[in-house]
Amino acid sequence: MQRSFLVAGILLFSGLVCLRAESKDHSNKPTYEGGTVLSVNQYFPESNYLGSPTDAPLQSEYHGYDVGIRVNCTIYVGRYESALDYIPISLAPNHPVEVFLRKHTLFVRMPELGREVELQMVDHKRMKEDGCATH
Repeated sequence: MQRSFLVAGILLFSGLVCLRAESKDHSNKPTYEGGTVLSVNQYFPESNYLGSPTDAPLQSEYHGYDVGIRVNCTIYVGRYESALDYIPISLAPNHPVEVFLRKHTLFVRMPELGREVELQMVDHKRMKEDGCATH
C-alpha cells in the first residue's frame, strides 16, 4: 500500500515538473518583429596608446560594423563583429530582417547562416515623422 502511494506521488511530481517546464518554455519564446536594415558602417575602435606610433604594440585585426535597423518607429544601431572581414547578405541596406529585442541586445535571424546573430546595441533613437506618435 505504501509502495503504491510512493509510486503515485513520484508520478504526480514528475507530471507537475514536466507541465511547469512546458509552460515556462512557451512563455520564454522570443517574439520577433519585422525591421529593415538602414545602414552598415565599418567600426574602427580607437587606440588608447599614447606613445610614438612606431613603438605601438601590434594590434589584432578587428572587423566590426555598426548596423542601423529600423523597427516600427525606432532606429536601433547594433554592432556586428566578425572574425573575418565578412558581413552576411541579410545585413545589407534596405534588406528586411526579423529582430528580437532584449535589453541591450538585438537578435537578428540569419536564414543564410541557419541561425540568429547577436548584435550589441550601441544606440537607439525614436523617429520623428508622420505616423510615429511620441509617447
